Amino acid sequence: MHKHLRRLERVWIDRPIYFMTTCTFRRRAILATNDVADILIDEWRNAHDRHAWAIGRYVIMPDHAHFFCRAELDAKSLPIFMQKWKQWSSKRMTRELKLAGGI
Repeated sequence: MHKHLRRLERVWIDRPIYFMTTCTFRRRAILATNDVADILIDEWRNAHDRHAWAIGRYVIMPDHAHFFCRAELDAKSLPIFMQKWKQWSSKRMTRELKLAGGI
């Protein structure tokens, strides 16, 4: 049994829309506050300018978030975008909200 769903090796659709789910470290229930939601939403809004990824609808749950995203033509890969988005968001939460431990 695989921990994650297998991804397709190739996608034959130009600029596909991805449905993403990402969880907090150890499923900590830290996302369900207005302050954290404001940071996540702000980072999604800035994702297009930073890395050429457009973010669509989203849902923020206490320990995970779902969102739709699509790359522009000059965007980095999905794994790189996700790595950078998690990095920006967690650094802001740590700095602005003084959250300790992994996010």
